[in-house]
Amino acid sequence: MRKFYGVLGLFAVCFIGGYFAMFYTTDVNSVNRDPAAVRNNFDFSHLQGASLQEAVKQRLIAGFEVQKAEEGTGISLGHFAFTNDDGKKLGCQEYETVTLRFEAEGVVVSGDSTVMEIEGRCEFSSDLAKINPLVVPFQKIMGEHPGDGEFKFNTSRPVVVRFTNLSDAWPTKWILKSVKLSGPQNNQGLTVDSSEISKYLGHPVVLTF
Repeated sequence: MRKFYGVLGLFAVCFIGGYFAMFYTTDVNSVNRDPAAVRNNFDFSHLQGASLQEAVKQRLIAGFEVQKAEEGTGISLGHFAFTNDDGKKLGCQEYETVTLRFEAEGVVVSGDSTVMEIEGRCEFSSDLAKINPLVVPFQKIMGEHPGDGEFKFNTSRPVVVRFTNLSDAWPTKWILKSVKLSGPQNNQGLTVDSSEISKYLGHPVVLTF
C-alpha cells in the first residue's frame, strides 16, 4: 500500500510539473498579438474607406499621452485594429514607424518655423490599447549646444530626434503639428495633420520641457 501511494505521489508531481512547464513556455506574445483581443471601442474592422481613416486618426490622437519616466519623457498614442485585404490586423502590424512633428511655439528663424521630429518603432502595449511610448531624454538634449541635426538614442526602444531651424537657445514649448504612421507594407502611410488634431481634441497639443 505504501508503495502504491509513493507511485501515486510521483505521478502527481510529474503532472503538476508538466502543467506549469507548459504554462510558462506558452508564447504570451502570440496571445497578446491576436487582433481579436482588441477591445470593441478600438476595433474598426467593421469600417472601410473614409470612415475607417477618420476613426483611426481620431483614435490615435485621443490616445495621445505624455508620461514622465526615469529615462526621459514618454509620448504614446492610441492603438487600433482594422481589416484590409490581408484580413484583420493591428495598427503596429501594418505600420512600423511612428513620427511626431512639433513646431516651437513663437520661434521663427529666417522666416521658417523651428521643427522637432521624434521617430521610433510602432509597438503596441500589452493590452493592445496603446502604442508604446517614444521615450526622449530631453534633459540630455538640452545639455548640448543648440544646432540643427539629429540625436540617436539606441535604447531598448530606439528613438531618433531631429531639429531644424534652431536658434541659439533651446525652445521649451512645442506644439504637435502632425502624427504619421509609416512602413514598407503601406507606402502612403497614415498622417494626422494639425487641423485634424485640433478638430479631434478641440485644442492644440503642447509639449513642454
